[in-house]
Amino acid sequence: MTVRWPAAIRRVIGRMGAPIASLWRRFLRVPVLALIGVFPFTRTGLAFLLLFATAMWVYGVLSRDLVLLVAGLGGALVLLALLLCTILTAAIIWLRTRKAFTPGELDLDTGIPQPTGYRLRRARWIPFAVVDWQWVNDGGGETAARVELERDGANLVEMASPARRCIVQRVVRRFAVRDLFGLTEISWRRKEDVTLRVLPYRGMLSQMPPPSGMAEGDDLSDPYAEPKGDRVEMRQYAPGDPLRMVLWKVYARSGKMMVRTPERSVAERKRGCAYLVTSPQDDATAAAARVAIERRLLGDDWCFAADGVEREANDDRDAAFEIIARSGEAKPEEQAARLASFLTRRESEGYQFCLLFIPPDAPAWEAVAAQSAATLAMRVQVLTAAGEILPDQAPPSGVGEIMGRWLIKPRGRDGVSLSEIRSRAGSVKGLANEMIVVERNSGRSVSDMLGDRG
Repeated sequence: MTVRWPAAIRRVIGRMGAPIASLWRRFLRVPVLALIGVFPFTRTGLAFLLLFATAMWVYGVLSRDLVLLVAGLGGALVLLALLLCTILTAAIIWLRTRKAFTPGELDLDTGIPQPTGYRLRRARWIPFAVVDWQWVNDGGGETAARVELERDGANLVEMASPARRCIVQRVVRRFAVRDLFGLTEISWRRKEDVTLRVLPYRGMLSQMPPPSGMAEGDDLSDPYAEPKGDRVEMRQYAPGDPLRMVLWKVYARSGKMMVRTPERSVAERKRGCAYLVTSPQDDATAAAARVAIERRLLGDDWCFAADGVEREANDDRDAAFEIIARSGEAKPEEQAARLASFLTRRESEGYQFCLLFIPPDAPAWEAVAAQSAATLAMRVQVLTAAGEILPDQAPPSGVGEIMGRWLIKPRGRDGVSLSEIRSRAGSVKGLANEMIVVERNSGRSVSDMLGDRG
């Protein structure tokens, strides 16, 4: 059971802890982490060190047990040899990290390993030593990332997988040198000033269908336009006309040879806007917004905005990508906070449709439903995306089925079922006309009408 303290006590504890937290961040954090990293033994290594010392001194020296004395001395010598290898490798790698750098700016995607250009020469002649490093958040707005190392001759090539989209100006790497058995380890941190932009991974979302506001079939007839419309007009046959365009039924009835010709028409120019609602599970939905911008699915004169970013992009792809990247740092209280004003303002400016990107998790839909900006003139289409569209499951019927689902339930699965989305979409019927659910892993989509707004 979680104990919730009264608000007054929480405020007092917060005020008392604020100076200590500030002192820790400003003065103590860096030296304490440095001392912890320099300490060469892991918890397992300390346990073995105490075991070997006890075997040598208590049983070997005091009790004159020669077998345990030799065993303890042998184990201590092995541990000492591993420690020397770790210290020597750490000293060499530390010197080499001072000269290594990332060439140029970085543009990465979330969740997949990508080369950063950072290379480090390894010490191949020292046995039993393993070199590894990760990106960490050092409290200065950096981003964490899982790093995979690939060998390229004598070099280690960095492959980074950022966990969250962002734009940062610095990368902090935590280097660690350990032995093969995990008994000794020395770590340190190295900061590097580099511009990094992380966007959501597209996956197979390039097959995403266009919004209904950009669907074809809305050409307008214009007698002064070029003949580029559908072939609904007809005229007398002329030499050179393709025979497949001849109206043979008309020829059979009247004896006149007529052909189909394109209608003189113009396409209606749609103005579309889009808004991205953020949440901890919005990576696939943000990727759908990225693809919509890249494929220009919003028309020629479009506008894009997102939670957590005051700036709006007007027909500018680079600005829209920056907004998508910075929206990954949005705070929970900013979720859908500007949606109502955005829709009202864009409708007054003459935009015909809006593509609303909502993540599949329930808090995002509740935040959108809390907005009271139901627009009747502008067409609003909701698009949500997940890594996988899961099959709908019937409620468990017995204790055995409940236990089976609980035991084999996958962890960290980026997926949502259509029944869950439909239940959440009912809360936005007064705002949107249609909903599309897109699967990032395969690119398939499911469309569902939300009914009339009112």
